[in-house]
Amino acid sequence: MTALTDEAIGIVVTRRVPVANVEAFEAVLRELLLVASKQPGQLAGDVVRGAVRGGEREYFIVYRFADEARLRAWEASPERRALVRRIDALTTGGRRNELTGLEAWFDLPSGQLPPPRHRMAFVTWLGIWPLVSLALWLLAPYLVVLPFLLRTGTLSALIILTMTYVVMPQLAKLAEPWLRADAGLEDVSR
Repeated sequence: MTALTDEAIGIVVTRRVPVANVEAFEAVLRELLLVASKQPGQLAGDVVRGAVRGGEREYFIVYRFADEARLRAWEASPERRALVRRIDALTTGGRRNELTGLEAWFDLPSGQLPPPRHRMAFVTWLGIWPLVSLALWLLAPYLVVLPFLLRTGTLSALIILTMTYVVMPQLAKLAEPWLRADAGLEDVSR
């Protein structure tokens, strides 16, 4: 297994499966997860079974790769394409979301979806607000000699770098319990 990096990318795929196809779908899904687990850069793969509604069960398939290049290689592989075609024949719909940035900083425990976006946005604001305030207070007076676009470019680059490599990793650790509260969906079939 590959270590988590700042470049990690997560994918959440939602599939709706008619109850009559659940057994066949789960067999192909197990095969897909097994093949995916052997791919270079694959960090995790989990499935959350949702409720049965309207004769269909909803599935949430969550997987992570160390970087986008390895994810794209997996997605383009003939093995994956063949398995996804088999899955497509058993499902009635779904959607796919890529998780990068703050969403990808969280190591998702088995069966847990990413934190709610409003909570991630609040934590991000908690990091950016003091950085912008400090940058404007401490650095802006020294940058007034620069043209406006160069001044704002310099400030935003410093803020983004500090946010990405210093502030957010620490904030993510501190806010983790709050961010994860209510984030997971349990298997309601039990």
